[in-house]
Amino acid sequence: MAVLRVLAAHRPPLCFVEGGENGSQPIFSGYLIDLLPTLLIQANLQLAYNLTAYNGSGGKLQADGIWSGVMGQLTGGHTDLALFPLTLTSERAQYIKATPPYMDDGYGILVKTRRMDSAYSFLLPFTGVTWAVLMGALLATMLLLTLLDSVTRNARLRAFERLHGAQHTSKKRRDGKAMNHAIEAIMMAVGNGAAPTSRSWAVKIVYIAWAVFCVIMLAAYTANLTANMTVSQLGVSYKSLQDLARSSMPFGVPADSSIAAYFYNSTDQAARMLLPLMRELKSTEEAANGVRQGELSAFINDYATVQYITQEPPCDLALSPETIGSGQLVLGLPRNSSLLQPLAVALLQLSEAGYMAGKAWRRCCCCASACYSASYISYA
Repeated sequence: MAVLRVLAAHRPPLCFVEGGENGSQPIFSGYLIDLLPTLLIQANLQLAYNLTAYNGSGGKLQADGIWSGVMGQLTGGHTDLALFPLTLTSERAQYIKATPPYMDDGYGILVKTRRMDSAYSFLLPFTGVTWAVLMGALLATMLLLTLLDSVTRNARLRAFERLHGAQHTSKKRRDGKAMNHAIEAIMMAVGNGAAPTSRSWAVKIVYIAWAVFCVIMLAAYTANLTANMTVSQLGVSYKSLQDLARSSMPFGVPADSSIAAYFYNSTDQAARMLLPLMRELKSTEEAANGVRQGELSAFINDYATVQYITQEPPCDLALSPETIGSGQLVLGLPRNSSLLQPLAVALLQLSEAGYMAGKAWRRCCCCASACYSASYISYA
C-alpha cells in the first residue's frame, strides 16, 4: 500500500503539533488532522499516511526562483500534501495544485481591547427605549393620581357643601394637590416613597400598583448596574485599516505569507498607506505579545487564527470588526499529484453535506465569565 507523505504544521486552531522534543513522537490533533482521514474515506482512497511535523511559514518566491516554506516543500517534492492554513494566491497557483477552499473567512485584525469609561455609565443598565417608557409611565401615573384625586375630592366637596353650606368650605379644601402627587410618584420611583396623603381609595390603589412597578424596576436597575460595574466595558482600539494608518504605529503580519503579499500588491489606498508600517513576524506568540505591550497596533492573520488568539488568556485581545482580503484556505499538493481530483470532489461533497460548516475548536475558551470547554466535533 502506498504511503502518503503529509506535512503538518502547528497552526492553532486548525492544526496542533505537541511534543516531539528530544526525539519523541509528536502528537497531532485538530481540525485538519481530523479532516484528512474523512477525506480519504470519502474519496475512496486506500492510502496510509505519515504525518511529519513542520515548523515554517507558508513561503514566498525568492530571488533565485525557489520557494521557501511550505510552498518550497511542495514544489521540491518533499511532501505529497500540506495540512497548513495555506492561502491560494494567483502566484502560488502557478506552482502547485490545490483543493477547493475548506475555509474562506478572509483575514482578521487582532487588536488590544480598551476600557470604555463614560460619564453616563449610570444610564447603561437600561436602553434608551426603556428610559423613555419609564419617563412616560411616571408622567402618566402623576396625571392619573391627580385626576383621580381631583374627581374624588370634588365629590367629597359637593357632599360637604350640601351638608354644611358653601360658606364653611375652606380654600385649602378646594385647592388641588397636583404637586403633592408629583412628589409622591417621583419619591416612590427612587425608592423613598411614603403613603399618599390623599384619602381616596382610587388614588391609593393606583399608588400601590405604581409602588410595585417601581420596586421591580429598581431591582432590575440595581442588578444591571452591578453587572456593568463588575464586567469591564471593553472596546477595540482600531476598527479598520484606516484607523491603523492614522495611528502611524507598526503592525504585524506573518513572515513570507499571503497576507504580506496582499499589502505588497494591493491597490487599496489604506493598504498602500500601511505598507511602510508593516512588520513581518515569524511567531504568532511574538505578534500577540507585541499587540498586548503596545509595540504593534495590530496583528493581521487568517481569521480562524486571530479568533483563536482572542480566546486565550489573559483575554485582553479582540477582533476588529473589519475583515480584509479573501483568505481562501486550501490543501496544497505538488503539481504532478494525481490526488487533486478525488480529494477536491470529496471536499466538495463534505461541504455540501454540511460537514465543513460550524466546526468548533477543541480547546478551552477561557475568556468568558468562567472557563468552559468548546464542543469539538470530530470528523471520525
